[in-house]
Amino acid sequence: MITPDAAEVLANATIAQYVNSCDCETPEDIANVLMKLASMCGLGMSAVAGRDEAVQRLLGTAQWVQKTQQVMPWAKGFVQ
Repeated sequence: MITPDAAEVLANATIAQYVNSCDCETPEDIANVLMKLASMCGLGMSAVAGRDEAVQRLLGTAQWVQKTQQVMPWAKGFVQ
């Protein structure tokens, strides 16, 4: 398996490509397609690790975002 750092680089590139492929026009469009991606990731985790594990992982991610990310949107710099 690749390293966590390499997985992050790959995830960033993949997400940017996904968002660009969705022809998003507004920050709300970007948020909507990212929510769909997060939802599909949750279903994937549930399929391989079980529902309870998937829920805990998603809750942990939500708590980390709440704790560490600034309130101001940064979507304009996200899409390449």
